[in-house]
Amino acid sequence: MLRLRPMKPLLWLNVVCLDAPLVTIVWQWVFTRYFHAAVSAWARAALFLTAWLIYLIDRLADVLSLKSDSPRSVRQQFCLRHKKLWLGLIPAVGLIDATTVLLHLNRDVLMSGICLSGVAAVYLAVNYACSEVWEIIPLKEITVGFLFSAGTLLVLIPNLTLIPLTVGRSSALLAILLFGILCSLNCMSIAVWERDLDQAQRKHSIATRYPAIGVPIRAFCILVAVAAPLLTTASASLPAIAMSLSVGATLLAILNFASVGRDERTALADLVLLTPLAFLFAELLS
Repeated sequence: MLRLRPMKPLLWLNVVCLDAPLVTIVWQWVFTRYFHAAVSAWARAALFLTAWLIYLIDRLADVLSLKSDSPRSVRQQFCLRHKKLWLGLIPAVGLIDATTVLLHLNRDVLMSGICLSGVAAVYLAVNYACSEVWEIIPLKEITVGFLFSAGTLLVLIPNLTLIPLTVGRSSALLAILLFGILCSLNCMSIAVWERDLDQAQRKHSIATRYPAIGVPIRAFCILVAVAAPLLTTASASLPAIAMSLSVGATLLAILNFASVGRDERTALADLVLLTPLAFLFAELLS
């Protein structure tokens, strides 16, 4: 039987693939405040379940693609040890998600979601069937980051067209772009921290292709942290988004410099993106 290393509480959300779905929910919430979009509980549930399903499938495919003698991260060890749980969770979550989507989402969001899910399926197929493509075109982490941000903000697309063609829409588009960049920086940072593991597992990432990429990633984190507050000068209704982006990028930059274990730092990478929770709690307490 596979022997699993003792896990710190910090890792639990990460090993069960729940950290990323939580990130999608809190960022959708903070963006809907600016867009004044009415997002139903069913739509939020569909987003959470879809994100969880994709990450469960990705984690299982990742583990099954490894050779038996390959070194593994804690999250990979956990998935391999509990493979039966994954094989039960995936169809169960998939069924609940499909039912929620088909019965409770409007046609426009449903069609957009199907298209984005198709793109995500193509990504997963490419990533595991012909992963060598990432050595030639090292855009895996950027692709994941923008797919993640697109899925998070999918329900807001109709509302974007209602914003006047002035500073308001420009600020909204810049905020969305910065969120996509922040998500991509998150993925690229993890690739840097796990470069040795990826090389041992014969995987390809932007960090295995460009070993010195860690320096510009840190610089871009700082750039996003500085640029995001400028959104508030263009629109008075963007402070929560701007500060969430700035604080998240700052914490990610600090994490890139911190001396933390690889598995713990990877788990923290998603947790530092939960910055909108501060505004959510403040609203609930007010």
